[in-house]
Amino acid sequence: MFFVSFKCNAQEINSFIENRLRQIEESDISNQDKELLVEQLYNLYTNPINLNDADENQLQILGLDDFQIFSLQHYIKETGELLSIYELKYINGFDSTTINNISPFVHVSQPKYKPPLRLDSVFKHSSHEIRLQYKQVLEKSRGYTRTDNKGYLGKGFATTFRYYMDYFDRMHFSIVGDKDAGEPFFNSMQKKGFDYYAIQLTLKDIGFIEQVTLGDYRLNFGEGLAIGQGFSLNYLTTDANIKKRNFGIQPHRSTTEYGYNRGIATNIKIGKSNLFLFASYDKVDYSGSILTEGLHRTASELEKKDSNANRMAGVHWTYQNKGLQIGATALYYDYKYPIKHSNATYQKYYFEGKHNNVLATDFSYLYKRLRLFGEIAVSRNKAFAYIAGLQINLAYKTTLSLAYRDYGSKFQNFYSGAIGAQSRNMNEKGVNINFAHRINDHLSYYAGTDFFHFPFNTYRSSSPANGFKIRSEIRYTPNDNNMLRLTYKLNNRQEDEKISDNQKILTDNTVQQLQFSYIYSINEYFQLQSRLGYSFSSTYQSNQNNGYFAYLETIYKGKRIPLQVNLRYAYFNTTDYDNHFSIYEYNLPLNYSSAILNGNGHRLYLYIKTKPWKNMELSARYAVYIYEDRDEISSGNDLIASSHKQDIGIQLFVRF
Repeated sequence: MFFVSFKCNAQEINSFIENRLRQIEESDISNQDKELLVEQLYNLYTNPINLNDADENQLQILGLDDFQIFSLQHYIKETGELLSIYELKYINGFDSTTINNISPFVHVSQPKYKPPLRLDSVFKHSSHEIRLQYKQVLEKSRGYTRTDNKGYLGKGFATTFRYYMDYFDRMHFSIVGDKDAGEPFFNSMQKKGFDYYAIQLTLKDIGFIEQVTLGDYRLNFGEGLAIGQGFSLNYLTTDANIKKRNFGIQPHRSTTEYGYNRGIATNIKIGKSNLFLFASYDKVDYSGSILTEGLHRTASELEKKDSNANRMAGVHWTYQNKGLQIGATALYYDYKYPIKHSNATYQKYYFEGKHNNVLATDFSYLYKRLRLFGEIAVSRNKAFAYIAGLQINLAYKTTLSLAYRDYGSKFQNFYSGAIGAQSRNMNEKGVNINFAHRINDHLSYYAGTDFFHFPFNTYRSSSPANGFKIRSEIRYTPNDNNMLRLTYKLNNRQEDEKISDNQKILTDNTVQQLQFSYIYSINEYFQLQSRLGYSFSSTYQSNQNNGYFAYLETIYKGKRIPLQVNLRYAYFNTTDYDNHFSIYEYNLPLNYSSAILNGNGHRLYLYIKTKPWKNMELSARYAVYIYEDRDEISSGNDLIASSHKQDIGIQLFVRF
């Protein structure tokens, strides 16, 4: 007999999401982009994947590797549809840990079961969710006290409203409203209430139309050189999977105010091919170049809001058959007012003007344990960018991946989102190598490196420069109650170093970090976590910069009452920002939070979550920085004349 221990679904979801978020806590992307991952995983929980007809992209989001996906699809082809999730134990590459991890996000039913899109059925069987959130920094910053008309025009709180409606996996509707701290709210300067709204309606499986989305959506095709919007775990992550995971049309239902489209997108099934058609028209913030901060707190920021317009239209075709997938993308976009940049040398080849178009082709071939993939794209100015790679699943949870990229110095594409050491996919060549190996049920390790070269100037170097990144991790789980993790990270990049008023030289700037984590679960209700970190950096003029931190956290989950309490205390001491630490923290649901430990001080936070009723959840959070090396925090309008900074948050969730 085979038994899988299914604990409380909420705990499994939290554990699964926590592991995912810890992989990206120090990634060079914004917290808003990281929240896209939280949203994506949560949507999978509310709309579980049917294992009998799930495609590769859906299964990759859950963390399954290529060999597990191949084994699952081969098993279904040879033996017929799964009758129960317990059948996974018979499939090569699946163990009880994997099954437990994915169980909240999958189900087994007849393939292509389609609940009717009748109004009576939709009203009767759809689920609805409402989230109301309030957050505020307790100390007033300079922006709220200025009297020179350059301060913040709104109150100091942030608030979010979310409404989700889901009808199985056939119909999704959502409205999201968000106001940042300092933005006007329901007054003469913002009569519509929230500063930002995201609305979308998605229908699936309507005859030959696989999906149509009206409103806000994101697109991901190939490796992201033509279109790569949203977040993807494929750059120096501990599973060594480098292939882009997100694919197709994704409804945009988050508070992220950039990296999405507003219009219509559809996926039409034609035999073994899929034809994606999409168009978008949206107003964007503009000040000569496109602004993506999404902040409209001052008169100057409000003046730039929606001051330009962006039109985009395109098509993507993909063909899939027996592990082979090939695709082609054509994209056109323009702006009402031309894009301009400053006269900085490194911006010489940045896109300027009103119009651009991109053509791209991509491929992927999966044969048992081996996957080959790549994409090549060309922009309007005839500049090229390409990436090619392979992944090999040498054994269970043992993956080797390699990729080479060459993004031309003149390549221009606002919508690209492929892997790279810079935020723009241009002016970069690189080699990425990853290896992950699970030795046994208790011990696993990962090692990855990325070597890159910038053929032209960057904002940090006035001549061609090189660099590399190394990341490694060892994880040891001797039993169900203990987990130890050791991580090492090294970032090296050549940058300009000023040695006199008229002379600069290119030097190596190297930052190394070593962290040790220990988790002890006394029982299923009480857990202790501790973590230590040390950082060291060296430059041309000095090698004395360093930093360290330590924290202890207790997590309690009620036995008889639905209550979770997290309490963490951290001490940190760093000599400069290069040695700062970015540490993941529990936050309100569908929010990502990481503490930036920089300088000398203390960090404390308390998180409480409870369920007063079956379909209601209440979460609250308090956090504080207490610095020992300063009397002021931040600068400009965000300047706080104090050595401490406190923030609070509360969220109400109702499901019906």
